[in-house]
Amino acid sequence: MPDPYERFARFYDRWQAGYPRPFAEAILPFYEGEILRRGVPARSLADLACGTGAFLCEWARRHGDWRILGTDRSGEMLAIARSKLRDRESAARLLHQPLERIALPAPVGAAVCVFDSVNHVTRIADLRRFFRGTFRCILPGGLFLFDLNDERRFARLFEGTWTVESDGLFVSTTGWTDGAGRRGRMRFTIFERLGRSWTRTEFSIEERNWRREEIERVLAEAGFLLLRVRRIDPFPPALVEAPRTLWICRRQ
Repeated sequence: MPDPYERFARFYDRWQAGYPRPFAEAILPFYEGEILRRGVPARSLADLACGTGAFLCEWARRHGDWRILGTDRSGEMLAIARSKLRDRESAARLLHQPLERIALPAPVGAAVCVFDSVNHVTRIADLRRFFRGTFRCILPGGLFLFDLNDERRFARLFEGTWTVESDGLFVSTTGWTDGAGRRGRMRFTIFERLGRSWTRTEFSIEERNWRREEIERVLAEAGFLLLRVRRIDPFPPALVEAPRTLWICRRQ
């Protein structure tokens, strides 16, 4: 079966353009504020599961003196990210790696994992591998930040059908959860205009509603010190409902 993230790559940025503001731009100030306020041992940042590079591009625009890296499981998304960063003349190393097999060429001062990418890790064994691998890739005293869908409102985020339209693209998303509200699945139906005709693409993406105690335990096992968990909402709720928690950790 084709990897859904590979299929999503060519539509991803235009799908985001249908929202009031791309998610990476909306959430970056929360990450940036925590990183700059708390300090890091080196001006280097890795975006784990960087997708098409929206967060990396924005970080590079704001902080041109930082060394930046990105990883993603999708080669198609990395190709788009590479093109964007090249257009911005930003030096970044991009690595084709899934989260459970993170291995950077050199440790960084900060690592981030944005847009509930941790929710896309659905097995506890893979979550352990991801956190342990990330720990090894961060300098002592460095930071690890990630956001999760709000645990208490997870089921609500996966209920119903909603649509997003942008130039030459119509995206319909239908979500549902299991009876316990522990797993959610989103079915994407995408219509893309090519000349005078439209093409249809469908795929599904699954997420897991990680409990706070599960995340805390696996972070501690990996060696991270949890500094804070804060509730954030990157968009005004009247426009887009995207409540989440931002986790800020330090490598001890």
